[in-house]
Amino acid sequence: MSRGVRLAWRLAAAVAAAAALLPAAAQEEAEAGAQADGWYEVEAIVFRQWEQGGRHAERWPTRADEPHYPAWQVPAGCGDEGVARNADSPSLRCLGADRRQLAPHWQALSRSDAYEPLYHLAWVQPALGREASVAVPVPYSWRPPTEAAVTGQEAQPPRYRPPVYGLLRIYEARHLHAVADLRLTRWAAGGAPRAEALVRAPLHRLVQDRQLRSGELHYLDHPAMGVLITVRSVSDPRGD
Repeated sequence: MSRGVRLAWRLAAAVAAAAALLPAAAQEEAEAGAQADGWYEVEAIVFRQWEQGGRHAERWPTRADEPHYPAWQVPAGCGDEGVARNADSPSLRCLGADRRQLAPHWQALSRSDAYEPLYHLAWVQPALGREASVAVPVPYSWRPPTEAAVTGQEAQPPRYRPPVYGLLRIYEARHLHAVADLRLTRWAAGGAPRAEALVRAPLHRLVQDRQLRSGELHYLDHPAMGVLITVRSVSDPRGD
């Protein structure tokens, strides 16, 4: 073996050994902004569930921030045609009805007196690292606050809120993750509130970053609402 080959071999071994010493969190951070190969089909059902009353009732917070993420997009074909906060967002597309798998779960929730299914969301997206990921509004018609409103640079007047609203986001680091940032308005618990109550009602918050296994059904739980979500790895990105 020549001297040059031996040096190259030692250098490669040293690089491999140094990489092995990196903490897992540091490696995950290094991978967070990358776009991985492959595509995912994402399906989620967001539903209301009736909480306990009396002394077991969930306390309603008097104040909660609005869901926010700087890059968001409505998947093309799911209502508005690919509305996005930033022009560089990758293309998310609506998942065709023939490829959706959660319809039986929607029907099961509908038959139960304990649940009220609200939204069935389904889209196709590329595999994205954490920093490159794009959030999807829930429901598609809801719009997150602007950056100026979040930072206090401009006032945002009270506006109508759907019963449950917020953002869902899928990303890859060392593992596949789903991030839910949802709010439930108190008036959604029942009754016919005045218009003022619709924009100023207290909110429940569901904020979770859940590690997933591709192809499995996962449940994001909260005393007043929940999310059934599945993310399937696919080689064919055609979602229509």
